Amino acid sequence: MEVLAIDGLAGTGKSTLARMLAKRLVLNYLDTGATFRMTAWAALKANANLDDEAEVVRATEGAAISFENGTCIVDGVDVSSKVRSDDVSAAASKIAVHPQIRQKLLKWQRSWVDKHGDSVVEGRDTTSVVFPDASLKVFLEADAGVRAARRSEAAADSTAARDQRDTGRATAPLVKVPDALVIDTTRLSLQEVETLVVKAWKRQKSRQREIG
Repeated sequence: MEVLAIDGLAGTGKSTLARMLAKRLVLNYLDTGATFRMTAWAALKANANLDDEAEVVRATEGAAISFENGTCIVDGVDVSSKVRSDDVSAAASKIAVHPQIRQKLLKWQRSWVDKHGDSVVEGRDTTSVVFPDASLKVFLEADAGVRAARRSEAAADSTAARDQRDTGRATAPLVKVPDALVIDTTRLSLQEVETLVVKAWKRQKSRQREIG
């Protein structure tokens, strides 16, 4: 199973880059953040206290989530546009600190790749926890001001707080793994970043053929 894992903080271009790479390299695409967004949407719909882990678990345990071709489905309903709202984004970051939620979604994400095959997988902790043995690990970073400017005004205001939650949570915090290809996207276009990753992917595939 070949996995190209992309990690990094909000506003670094992970999602757009992952979709571009999946299309160019003819791989499946999974946005792990979408699984948290869908779960958060279900929790909000149930009026759960997002800071109460047990309540979030109870509120979402029966929710059936699906991610196919970039479409987010919860209990048979297409919520793709709804889960991209600022409210759901903030809620997803909040529930992501809960170990039971993370463990449940970790199993779901790995099962998804087992089912779909070779994939580009992006999100936070993708290279360190979800797929630590990925064929290629990429970590995107960028200047905080630039990252905030790339997001909506409301989301930009919470960038620092979200960074703190992602890097400071006790369970699976966002980290830069030693063997990741680190790319600063501050002054690079997505096309330039894509080219760098494609070259690294081809080099990795070439090394694998030589070893095999």
